[in-house]
Amino acid sequence: MLRSFLLITATIILSSAIKSAEPRAFNSLVAVVNGQVITESEVQQATSNTRQIIIRSQPAGAERDKMLKSLRENALDSLIERELILSEFVKLGAEIKSTIVDQDIEKIIEREPFKGNRDKFIEDLRKTGMTMKRFRDMRQKIIAVEMMRSRQAKGISVVTPQKLTETYQQHKDKFREETFARIRTIMIPKATKDPTIKLDDQRKLITEIREKTIKGVDFAELAKEHSKDSVSDSGGDRGIIGEKSIKLRNDLKIAAFALDSGKVSEVLEDNYAFYLLKSEDKKRGQNKSLNDPTVRDEVNKLALLDLRKSAYERWITKLKKTASIRQFDSKGKLITKFQKPTSE
Repeated sequence: MLRSFLLITATIILSSAIKSAEPRAFNSLVAVVNGQVITESEVQQATSNTRQIIIRSQPAGAERDKMLKSLRENALDSLIERELILSEFVKLGAEIKSTIVDQDIEKIIEREPFKGNRDKFIEDLRKTGMTMKRFRDMRQKIIAVEMMRSRQAKGISVVTPQKLTETYQQHKDKFREETFARIRTIMIPKATKDPTIKLDDQRKLITEIREKTIKGVDFAELAKEHSKDSVSDSGGDRGIIGEKSIKLRNDLKIAAFALDSGKVSEVLEDNYAFYLLKSEDKKRGQNKSLNDPTVRDEVNKLALLDLRKSAYERWITKLKKTASIRQFDSKGKLITKFQKPTSE
């Protein structure tokens, strides 16, 4: 939940989110938290940028639908958390001075894409139907939430030796020398100049190629025969590269280094092609010791983040237990029971 909340906060902060916000075709009720309404337009605005990235990067189908559904659910959960936190802010009798909001907005205007041009900023607000007053109210809420979150984390500044060791073990792979391997690739395009060759034909071809590698047929020879990438003549050889190398596209590199030495990947695909990867002569980097000062400092930071995240989640869970939260479907039908506040 914390990650999704941060995502929403970042999305609203960025001026690009204002520019690319989806039109609000309707403003239906989706939830009421302690009497405060959350509307469909708020959910759309919170998910706008990430939703467009998913649509552009993922082919239409069940997986994309699943990602979009998860994005929306996480966004709504985060907006509910926002209202719970704001309720606590009001209970404390706290307030955000207008000068603080002014300074916050000026910082946004100074950044890309406005570069200090206040008129351009206001014009972009106007294009999305958002008034300056509404934007100020939104920023005021964000500042209040950040203040309350900081208040929860304020007392957590010390990591025990046991927690330090546990965190190091959990993130051990992060603290090691770079791993190197010889990577080979086979690429079969989804579309060809031959109109008689269909997508299913190409999918069948890459599947058959993989089956041959499993049976022991040389990957390099198959690459020379079938692959259509720039290294096909050399048997798909990308050379010996490291995990941090930029010589191979990041998604393919991650898949390649997940393989044991000598193994061939499952069939991978993007919008344009199918891929097979092979890892050879893999030399795993040595783990760095927790006694290394740089490593110890980084592990301490990770441990603090984890402790603060746990404290935040416990706090949110406690708030939910004493809150009135109602959610509604797209037709306005109540889909969660009214939760009557109870005393602890």
